[in-house]
Amino acid sequence: MFSFAAMRLRTAARKAARHRDWTAAGDAYRAYLDRQPDDARAWVQYGHVAKETGDLEAAVSAYGRALDAAPQSAETWFHLSHACKRLGDRAAAIDCCARAATLDPAFSGATEELVALGARDRIPVGTPDHGHVPTIGTDARVAPDRPLEPAVYAPSRYDAFRQQVAIVAPPAREAAGGLTTVLIDAAIALPVEVRATLSSLLDQADDRWVAIVQAPAAIRDHSVASLAAIDSRIRFVAVDAPLPDVESAPQVLLVVAGTMLDRQAIAWFSFALARSRCVAAYCDHDRSVDDWRTGRTFLQPTFHPMFDPAWIPDPENGPAVLYLDRKRLPLHRWQRDHGWKILRDASAVGPVAHLPLLLASRTMLPPEAERAPPDPPRSDPVPAPADIAAEDRERFATLPRPRIQIVLQTRDEPDMLRACVDSVRRHAAHPDLLDITIVDNRSVQPATRRLFERLERRKEATVLALDEPFNWARANNLAAETGTAPLLLFLNNDTEILASGWDDLLRQALSTDSVGIVGATLLYPDRTIQHAGIIMGMGGGGPIHEGVGRPIETGPADRWRKPRSAAAVTGAFLAMRRDVFAAVEGFDALRFAIAFNDIDLCLRVRAAGFRVVMASGILAIHHESKTRGMNVTRSQIAWDLDELARLYDRWGDAVFYDPAYNPHWTRTGQPFDGYRLPSMREVLRHIDLSARVAPWGPDLPPDDTIPGGRYR
Repeated sequence: MFSFAAMRLRTAARKAARHRDWTAAGDAYRAYLDRQPDDARAWVQYGHVAKETGDLEAAVSAYGRALDAAPQSAETWFHLSHACKRLGDRAAAIDCCARAATLDPAFSGATEELVALGARDRIPVGTPDHGHVPTIGTDARVAPDRPLEPAVYAPSRYDAFRQQVAIVAPPAREAAGGLTTVLIDAAIALPVEVRATLSSLLDQADDRWVAIVQAPAAIRDHSVASLAAIDSRIRFVAVDAPLPDVESAPQVLLVVAGTMLDRQAIAWFSFALARSRCVAAYCDHDRSVDDWRTGRTFLQPTFHPMFDPAWIPDPENGPAVLYLDRKRLPLHRWQRDHGWKILRDASAVGPVAHLPLLLASRTMLPPEAERAPPDPPRSDPVPAPADIAAEDRERFATLPRPRIQIVLQTRDEPDMLRACVDSVRRHAAHPDLLDITIVDNRSVQPATRRLFERLERRKEATVLALDEPFNWARANNLAAETGTAPLLLFLNNDTEILASGWDDLLRQALSTDSVGIVGATLLYPDRTIQHAGIIMGMGGGGPIHEGVGRPIETGPADRWRKPRSAAAVTGAFLAMRRDVFAAVEGFDALRFAIAFNDIDLCLRVRAAGFRVVMASGILAIHHESKTRGMNVTRSQIAWDLDELARLYDRWGDAVFYDPAYNPHWTRTGQPFDGYRLPSMREVLRHIDLSARVAPWGPDLPPDDTIPGGRYR
């Protein structure tokens, strides 16, 4: 029963909330709800008040009580989702938001939040944005300047997305190449796979090609070989037969039997070779399953980055086809698991171009399909290319192990600092080669002083006192000046190393001369990803971490578990050689005191001709921003936005450019959470940038695919 006293309490609570007196409002709402525990609206309002005071657990509890009374309220589920998100419980936030979208299909806020959370797949069936969200700025297909808005398809709807892809011919203004020799590896193929590849060749828009099928006797005697008697462009030869015609061919397309080419594939490869003067080119691909009743189904796309010498894809995720300029590049024995090795060799000769187009699809056959027996091995078999990682390991084993100076900044937090230092030393292969420098920025707690004394007494660390206002970049620069170790590691004090032998992994990554900075995979305490590299150009915001909240095993093409180049890495774990740090003059402490100093340093290192690499095998827990705290106040947010503006003033379009991020991936929401069709301008720009002398460098021509750009 609603009493006069209860009404006065509710009125007092609302009045206090209007005046932003959150403490008084919370007290009044609690007193009111003691009398009226079934008032769902009041529980929601109390949840809002609890969020304003920072008591997120009380807010979650309040929204839960509101849903006990009114479980069909989509808005309350949405508010609960927001509170869970702020608590760091991404899974619960997604569940609650999906419930809100299910209860109210017209609730656009819930759909937009699911996109922001990286959960397009959870948009319920029947909502206006099910499986895709419109974005602006590109055309709906790969066609010149069509003023249509494309769709962004959820990862689970790849087949629906793929059915919309209709690749048009490349621009005619470039002088296309001449005859293309297609070399098809059918050493372990089925006849149906050979036929699939040849059929796709017969359908090419550019018919200036000849095909040589390298196949065992079982294939050469099969009916599929009769195609050579019908079309003079097709020839079947033994797997080990000499190929004098190929040796003199101006351009060669390497294909594994079972790979179907888009009808514009040869035209686009010839165009890319003429436009970019590259020595090799590769494209994106997927897999397909054919059913004579239901048609073709597409799945498992592989959207490549620009050529990255640090990346070692597995055989199924390596390039499906390679296009080679035979005038400048030796012919390789083509096998599908050697594609990246061939490209790495090609990059030493000249530019390697990436075509961000789905020009190939690999046929998937039942596992019980019986393959033809291969021919007996040659007496002098062609040696397989060495594994890139094995090459690096062997080279590293012969090198001396340099010392590493580790720079840690702290203001008190002795327990956290102790855990960090202990993990660094405990998991190192050579703790005696570590020089730990702790920058003490105005610590006052006696426990912190005792920890410093103990670490210095045991010669486990040295302490550098810095009695100045907090400036993360300046403190790092000052600490680096105190050491002499050849390698530097800037490490947050709220981290704990997990990887055994992390120091040798770091030394190995930095032993390659072309590598300037190395980052690590950082995890939340629940072992989901906090940082797996930094993505540039998502939406209208600044650089963001990729993989946030995801299990480490779920990255596209297993990218979050493999070494690879990145546009930038976080300063929470940032390592480099001292000579490179000195060459770029360290962190810019004047312009980027707190935020974006790590991004700026990565861009300057890339501009100097070095790559930034993720050493994904180095794992650490990151209790994100426990010392400084998260940016929640208006002042903190305004500061970060000002430093982001300074970053853009210095680097311009490079703030939006990421060689690792294929333009087929969505630019809205979270990275890798949806598929889109790039425009013709995006495709051409990507090809041009990929074939630059330094494709990972940040010095770019203007780009009219982003506001203010002028690319043509």
